[in-house]
Amino acid sequence: MKIGHRIIKTGIAVTITMFICRQLNLEPSVFGAVSAVINLQPSLYLTYKKAGEQIIVHVLGVTAGILFGCLLGGTPLTMGAITVFLIILYTRLKLHNGIIMGIVAAIFILSASPDQFLLHAFTRSAVIFTGLIVAMLVNIILWPPRHGSRFNELLRESNEAAVNYFCRAVHDYVRIVDQPIPQPVELRQKVISLNEECAVIAEHYRRERKQFSTHLDPVDPDEWFNSAEKLSTYNRLLVEKADQIYDILPARLERRLQSGQLNITDEFKAILEILDSDCNTVIRVNHKLRSLLCDKQAVEPEEISEKFWGRLTLVIEKWQAKLIGSYYLHALIEASTVAGEIRWATREAKKILNSAVHMKRYDL
Repeated sequence: MKIGHRIIKTGIAVTITMFICRQLNLEPSVFGAVSAVINLQPSLYLTYKKAGEQIIVHVLGVTAGILFGCLLGGTPLTMGAITVFLIILYTRLKLHNGIIMGIVAAIFILSASPDQFLLHAFTRSAVIFTGLIVAMLVNIILWPPRHGSRFNELLRESNEAAVNYFCRAVHDYVRIVDQPIPQPVELRQKVISLNEECAVIAEHYRRERKQFSTHLDPVDPDEWFNSAEKLSTYNRLLVEKADQIYDILPARLERRLQSGQLNITDEFKAILEILDSDCNTVIRVNHKLRSLLCDKQAVEPEEISEKFWGRLTLVIEKWQAKLIGSYYLHALIEASTVAGEIRWATREAKKILNSAVHMKRYDL
């Protein structure tokens, strides 16, 4: 298991909170530790947001605890009633994340004798605010989250893996063999995991740039991020395109076995060679995209043309003269499907590249 900065920071926050609470005789100090864990979020934006919610939740819980205790006493019935009341209140105020802490605060106050309500309210508040403040300071001072850099790294990894998976699908289609071709499940799962993590980090980065950027920022933070998000979406779609190609393979194998494993004509081999070779264009354009967006290197735009489609049309016309029966018609449909996916992958990558090629370069 990898121990990252967030795990270490959580341990440090709990240690500091427990030490402060014990030095100031604030009890129960364990609630301060819980507050520190809850409020140490994966991004600065969420840390501030959670802190604000926790303050509101705690104030409401303490206030309700004091009022219910003074009016009804600290009985089990009162504790049940305040639990229902706070759940309804927090739900209507959309403070779902703090429901448990708020209820615990109210019940803790109700568990004291009436003459100690205010003292317990003060102690409980001091304990939770200590954990909250410590978590915020630790998250800001120690290894503050650099979601821009992490998003940049994940964007590169996910693009490389997605292109690899897509071109693997094309290569598996091109190499016609009369036995099952297994789908690379591990590679596919790796791409999906990278894309999912990339989406999460992108959301953290978006929130932090929106929260902390100012009009003094010399660079528009949306300029790079917009292009990066397009590439992230492109990576996810590449997986879907590759899956569609792999869906073709079982039916093709069954059809070939039923037909007696007919020889592949030279004309159809020419079609397969074009499909295989044009996947190199997908690799090349995506390499330029990573150089531009991830390495901040200057690259030249790419012409969007129909040369691939034109070359493919010529060889299909030569092969079409020999088409006899549904066997070859299915082969034509499948080849057209794969060609369409390659054409999309190439054109879409070039569109993203050309729209971002004049983008300002800056550090994340």
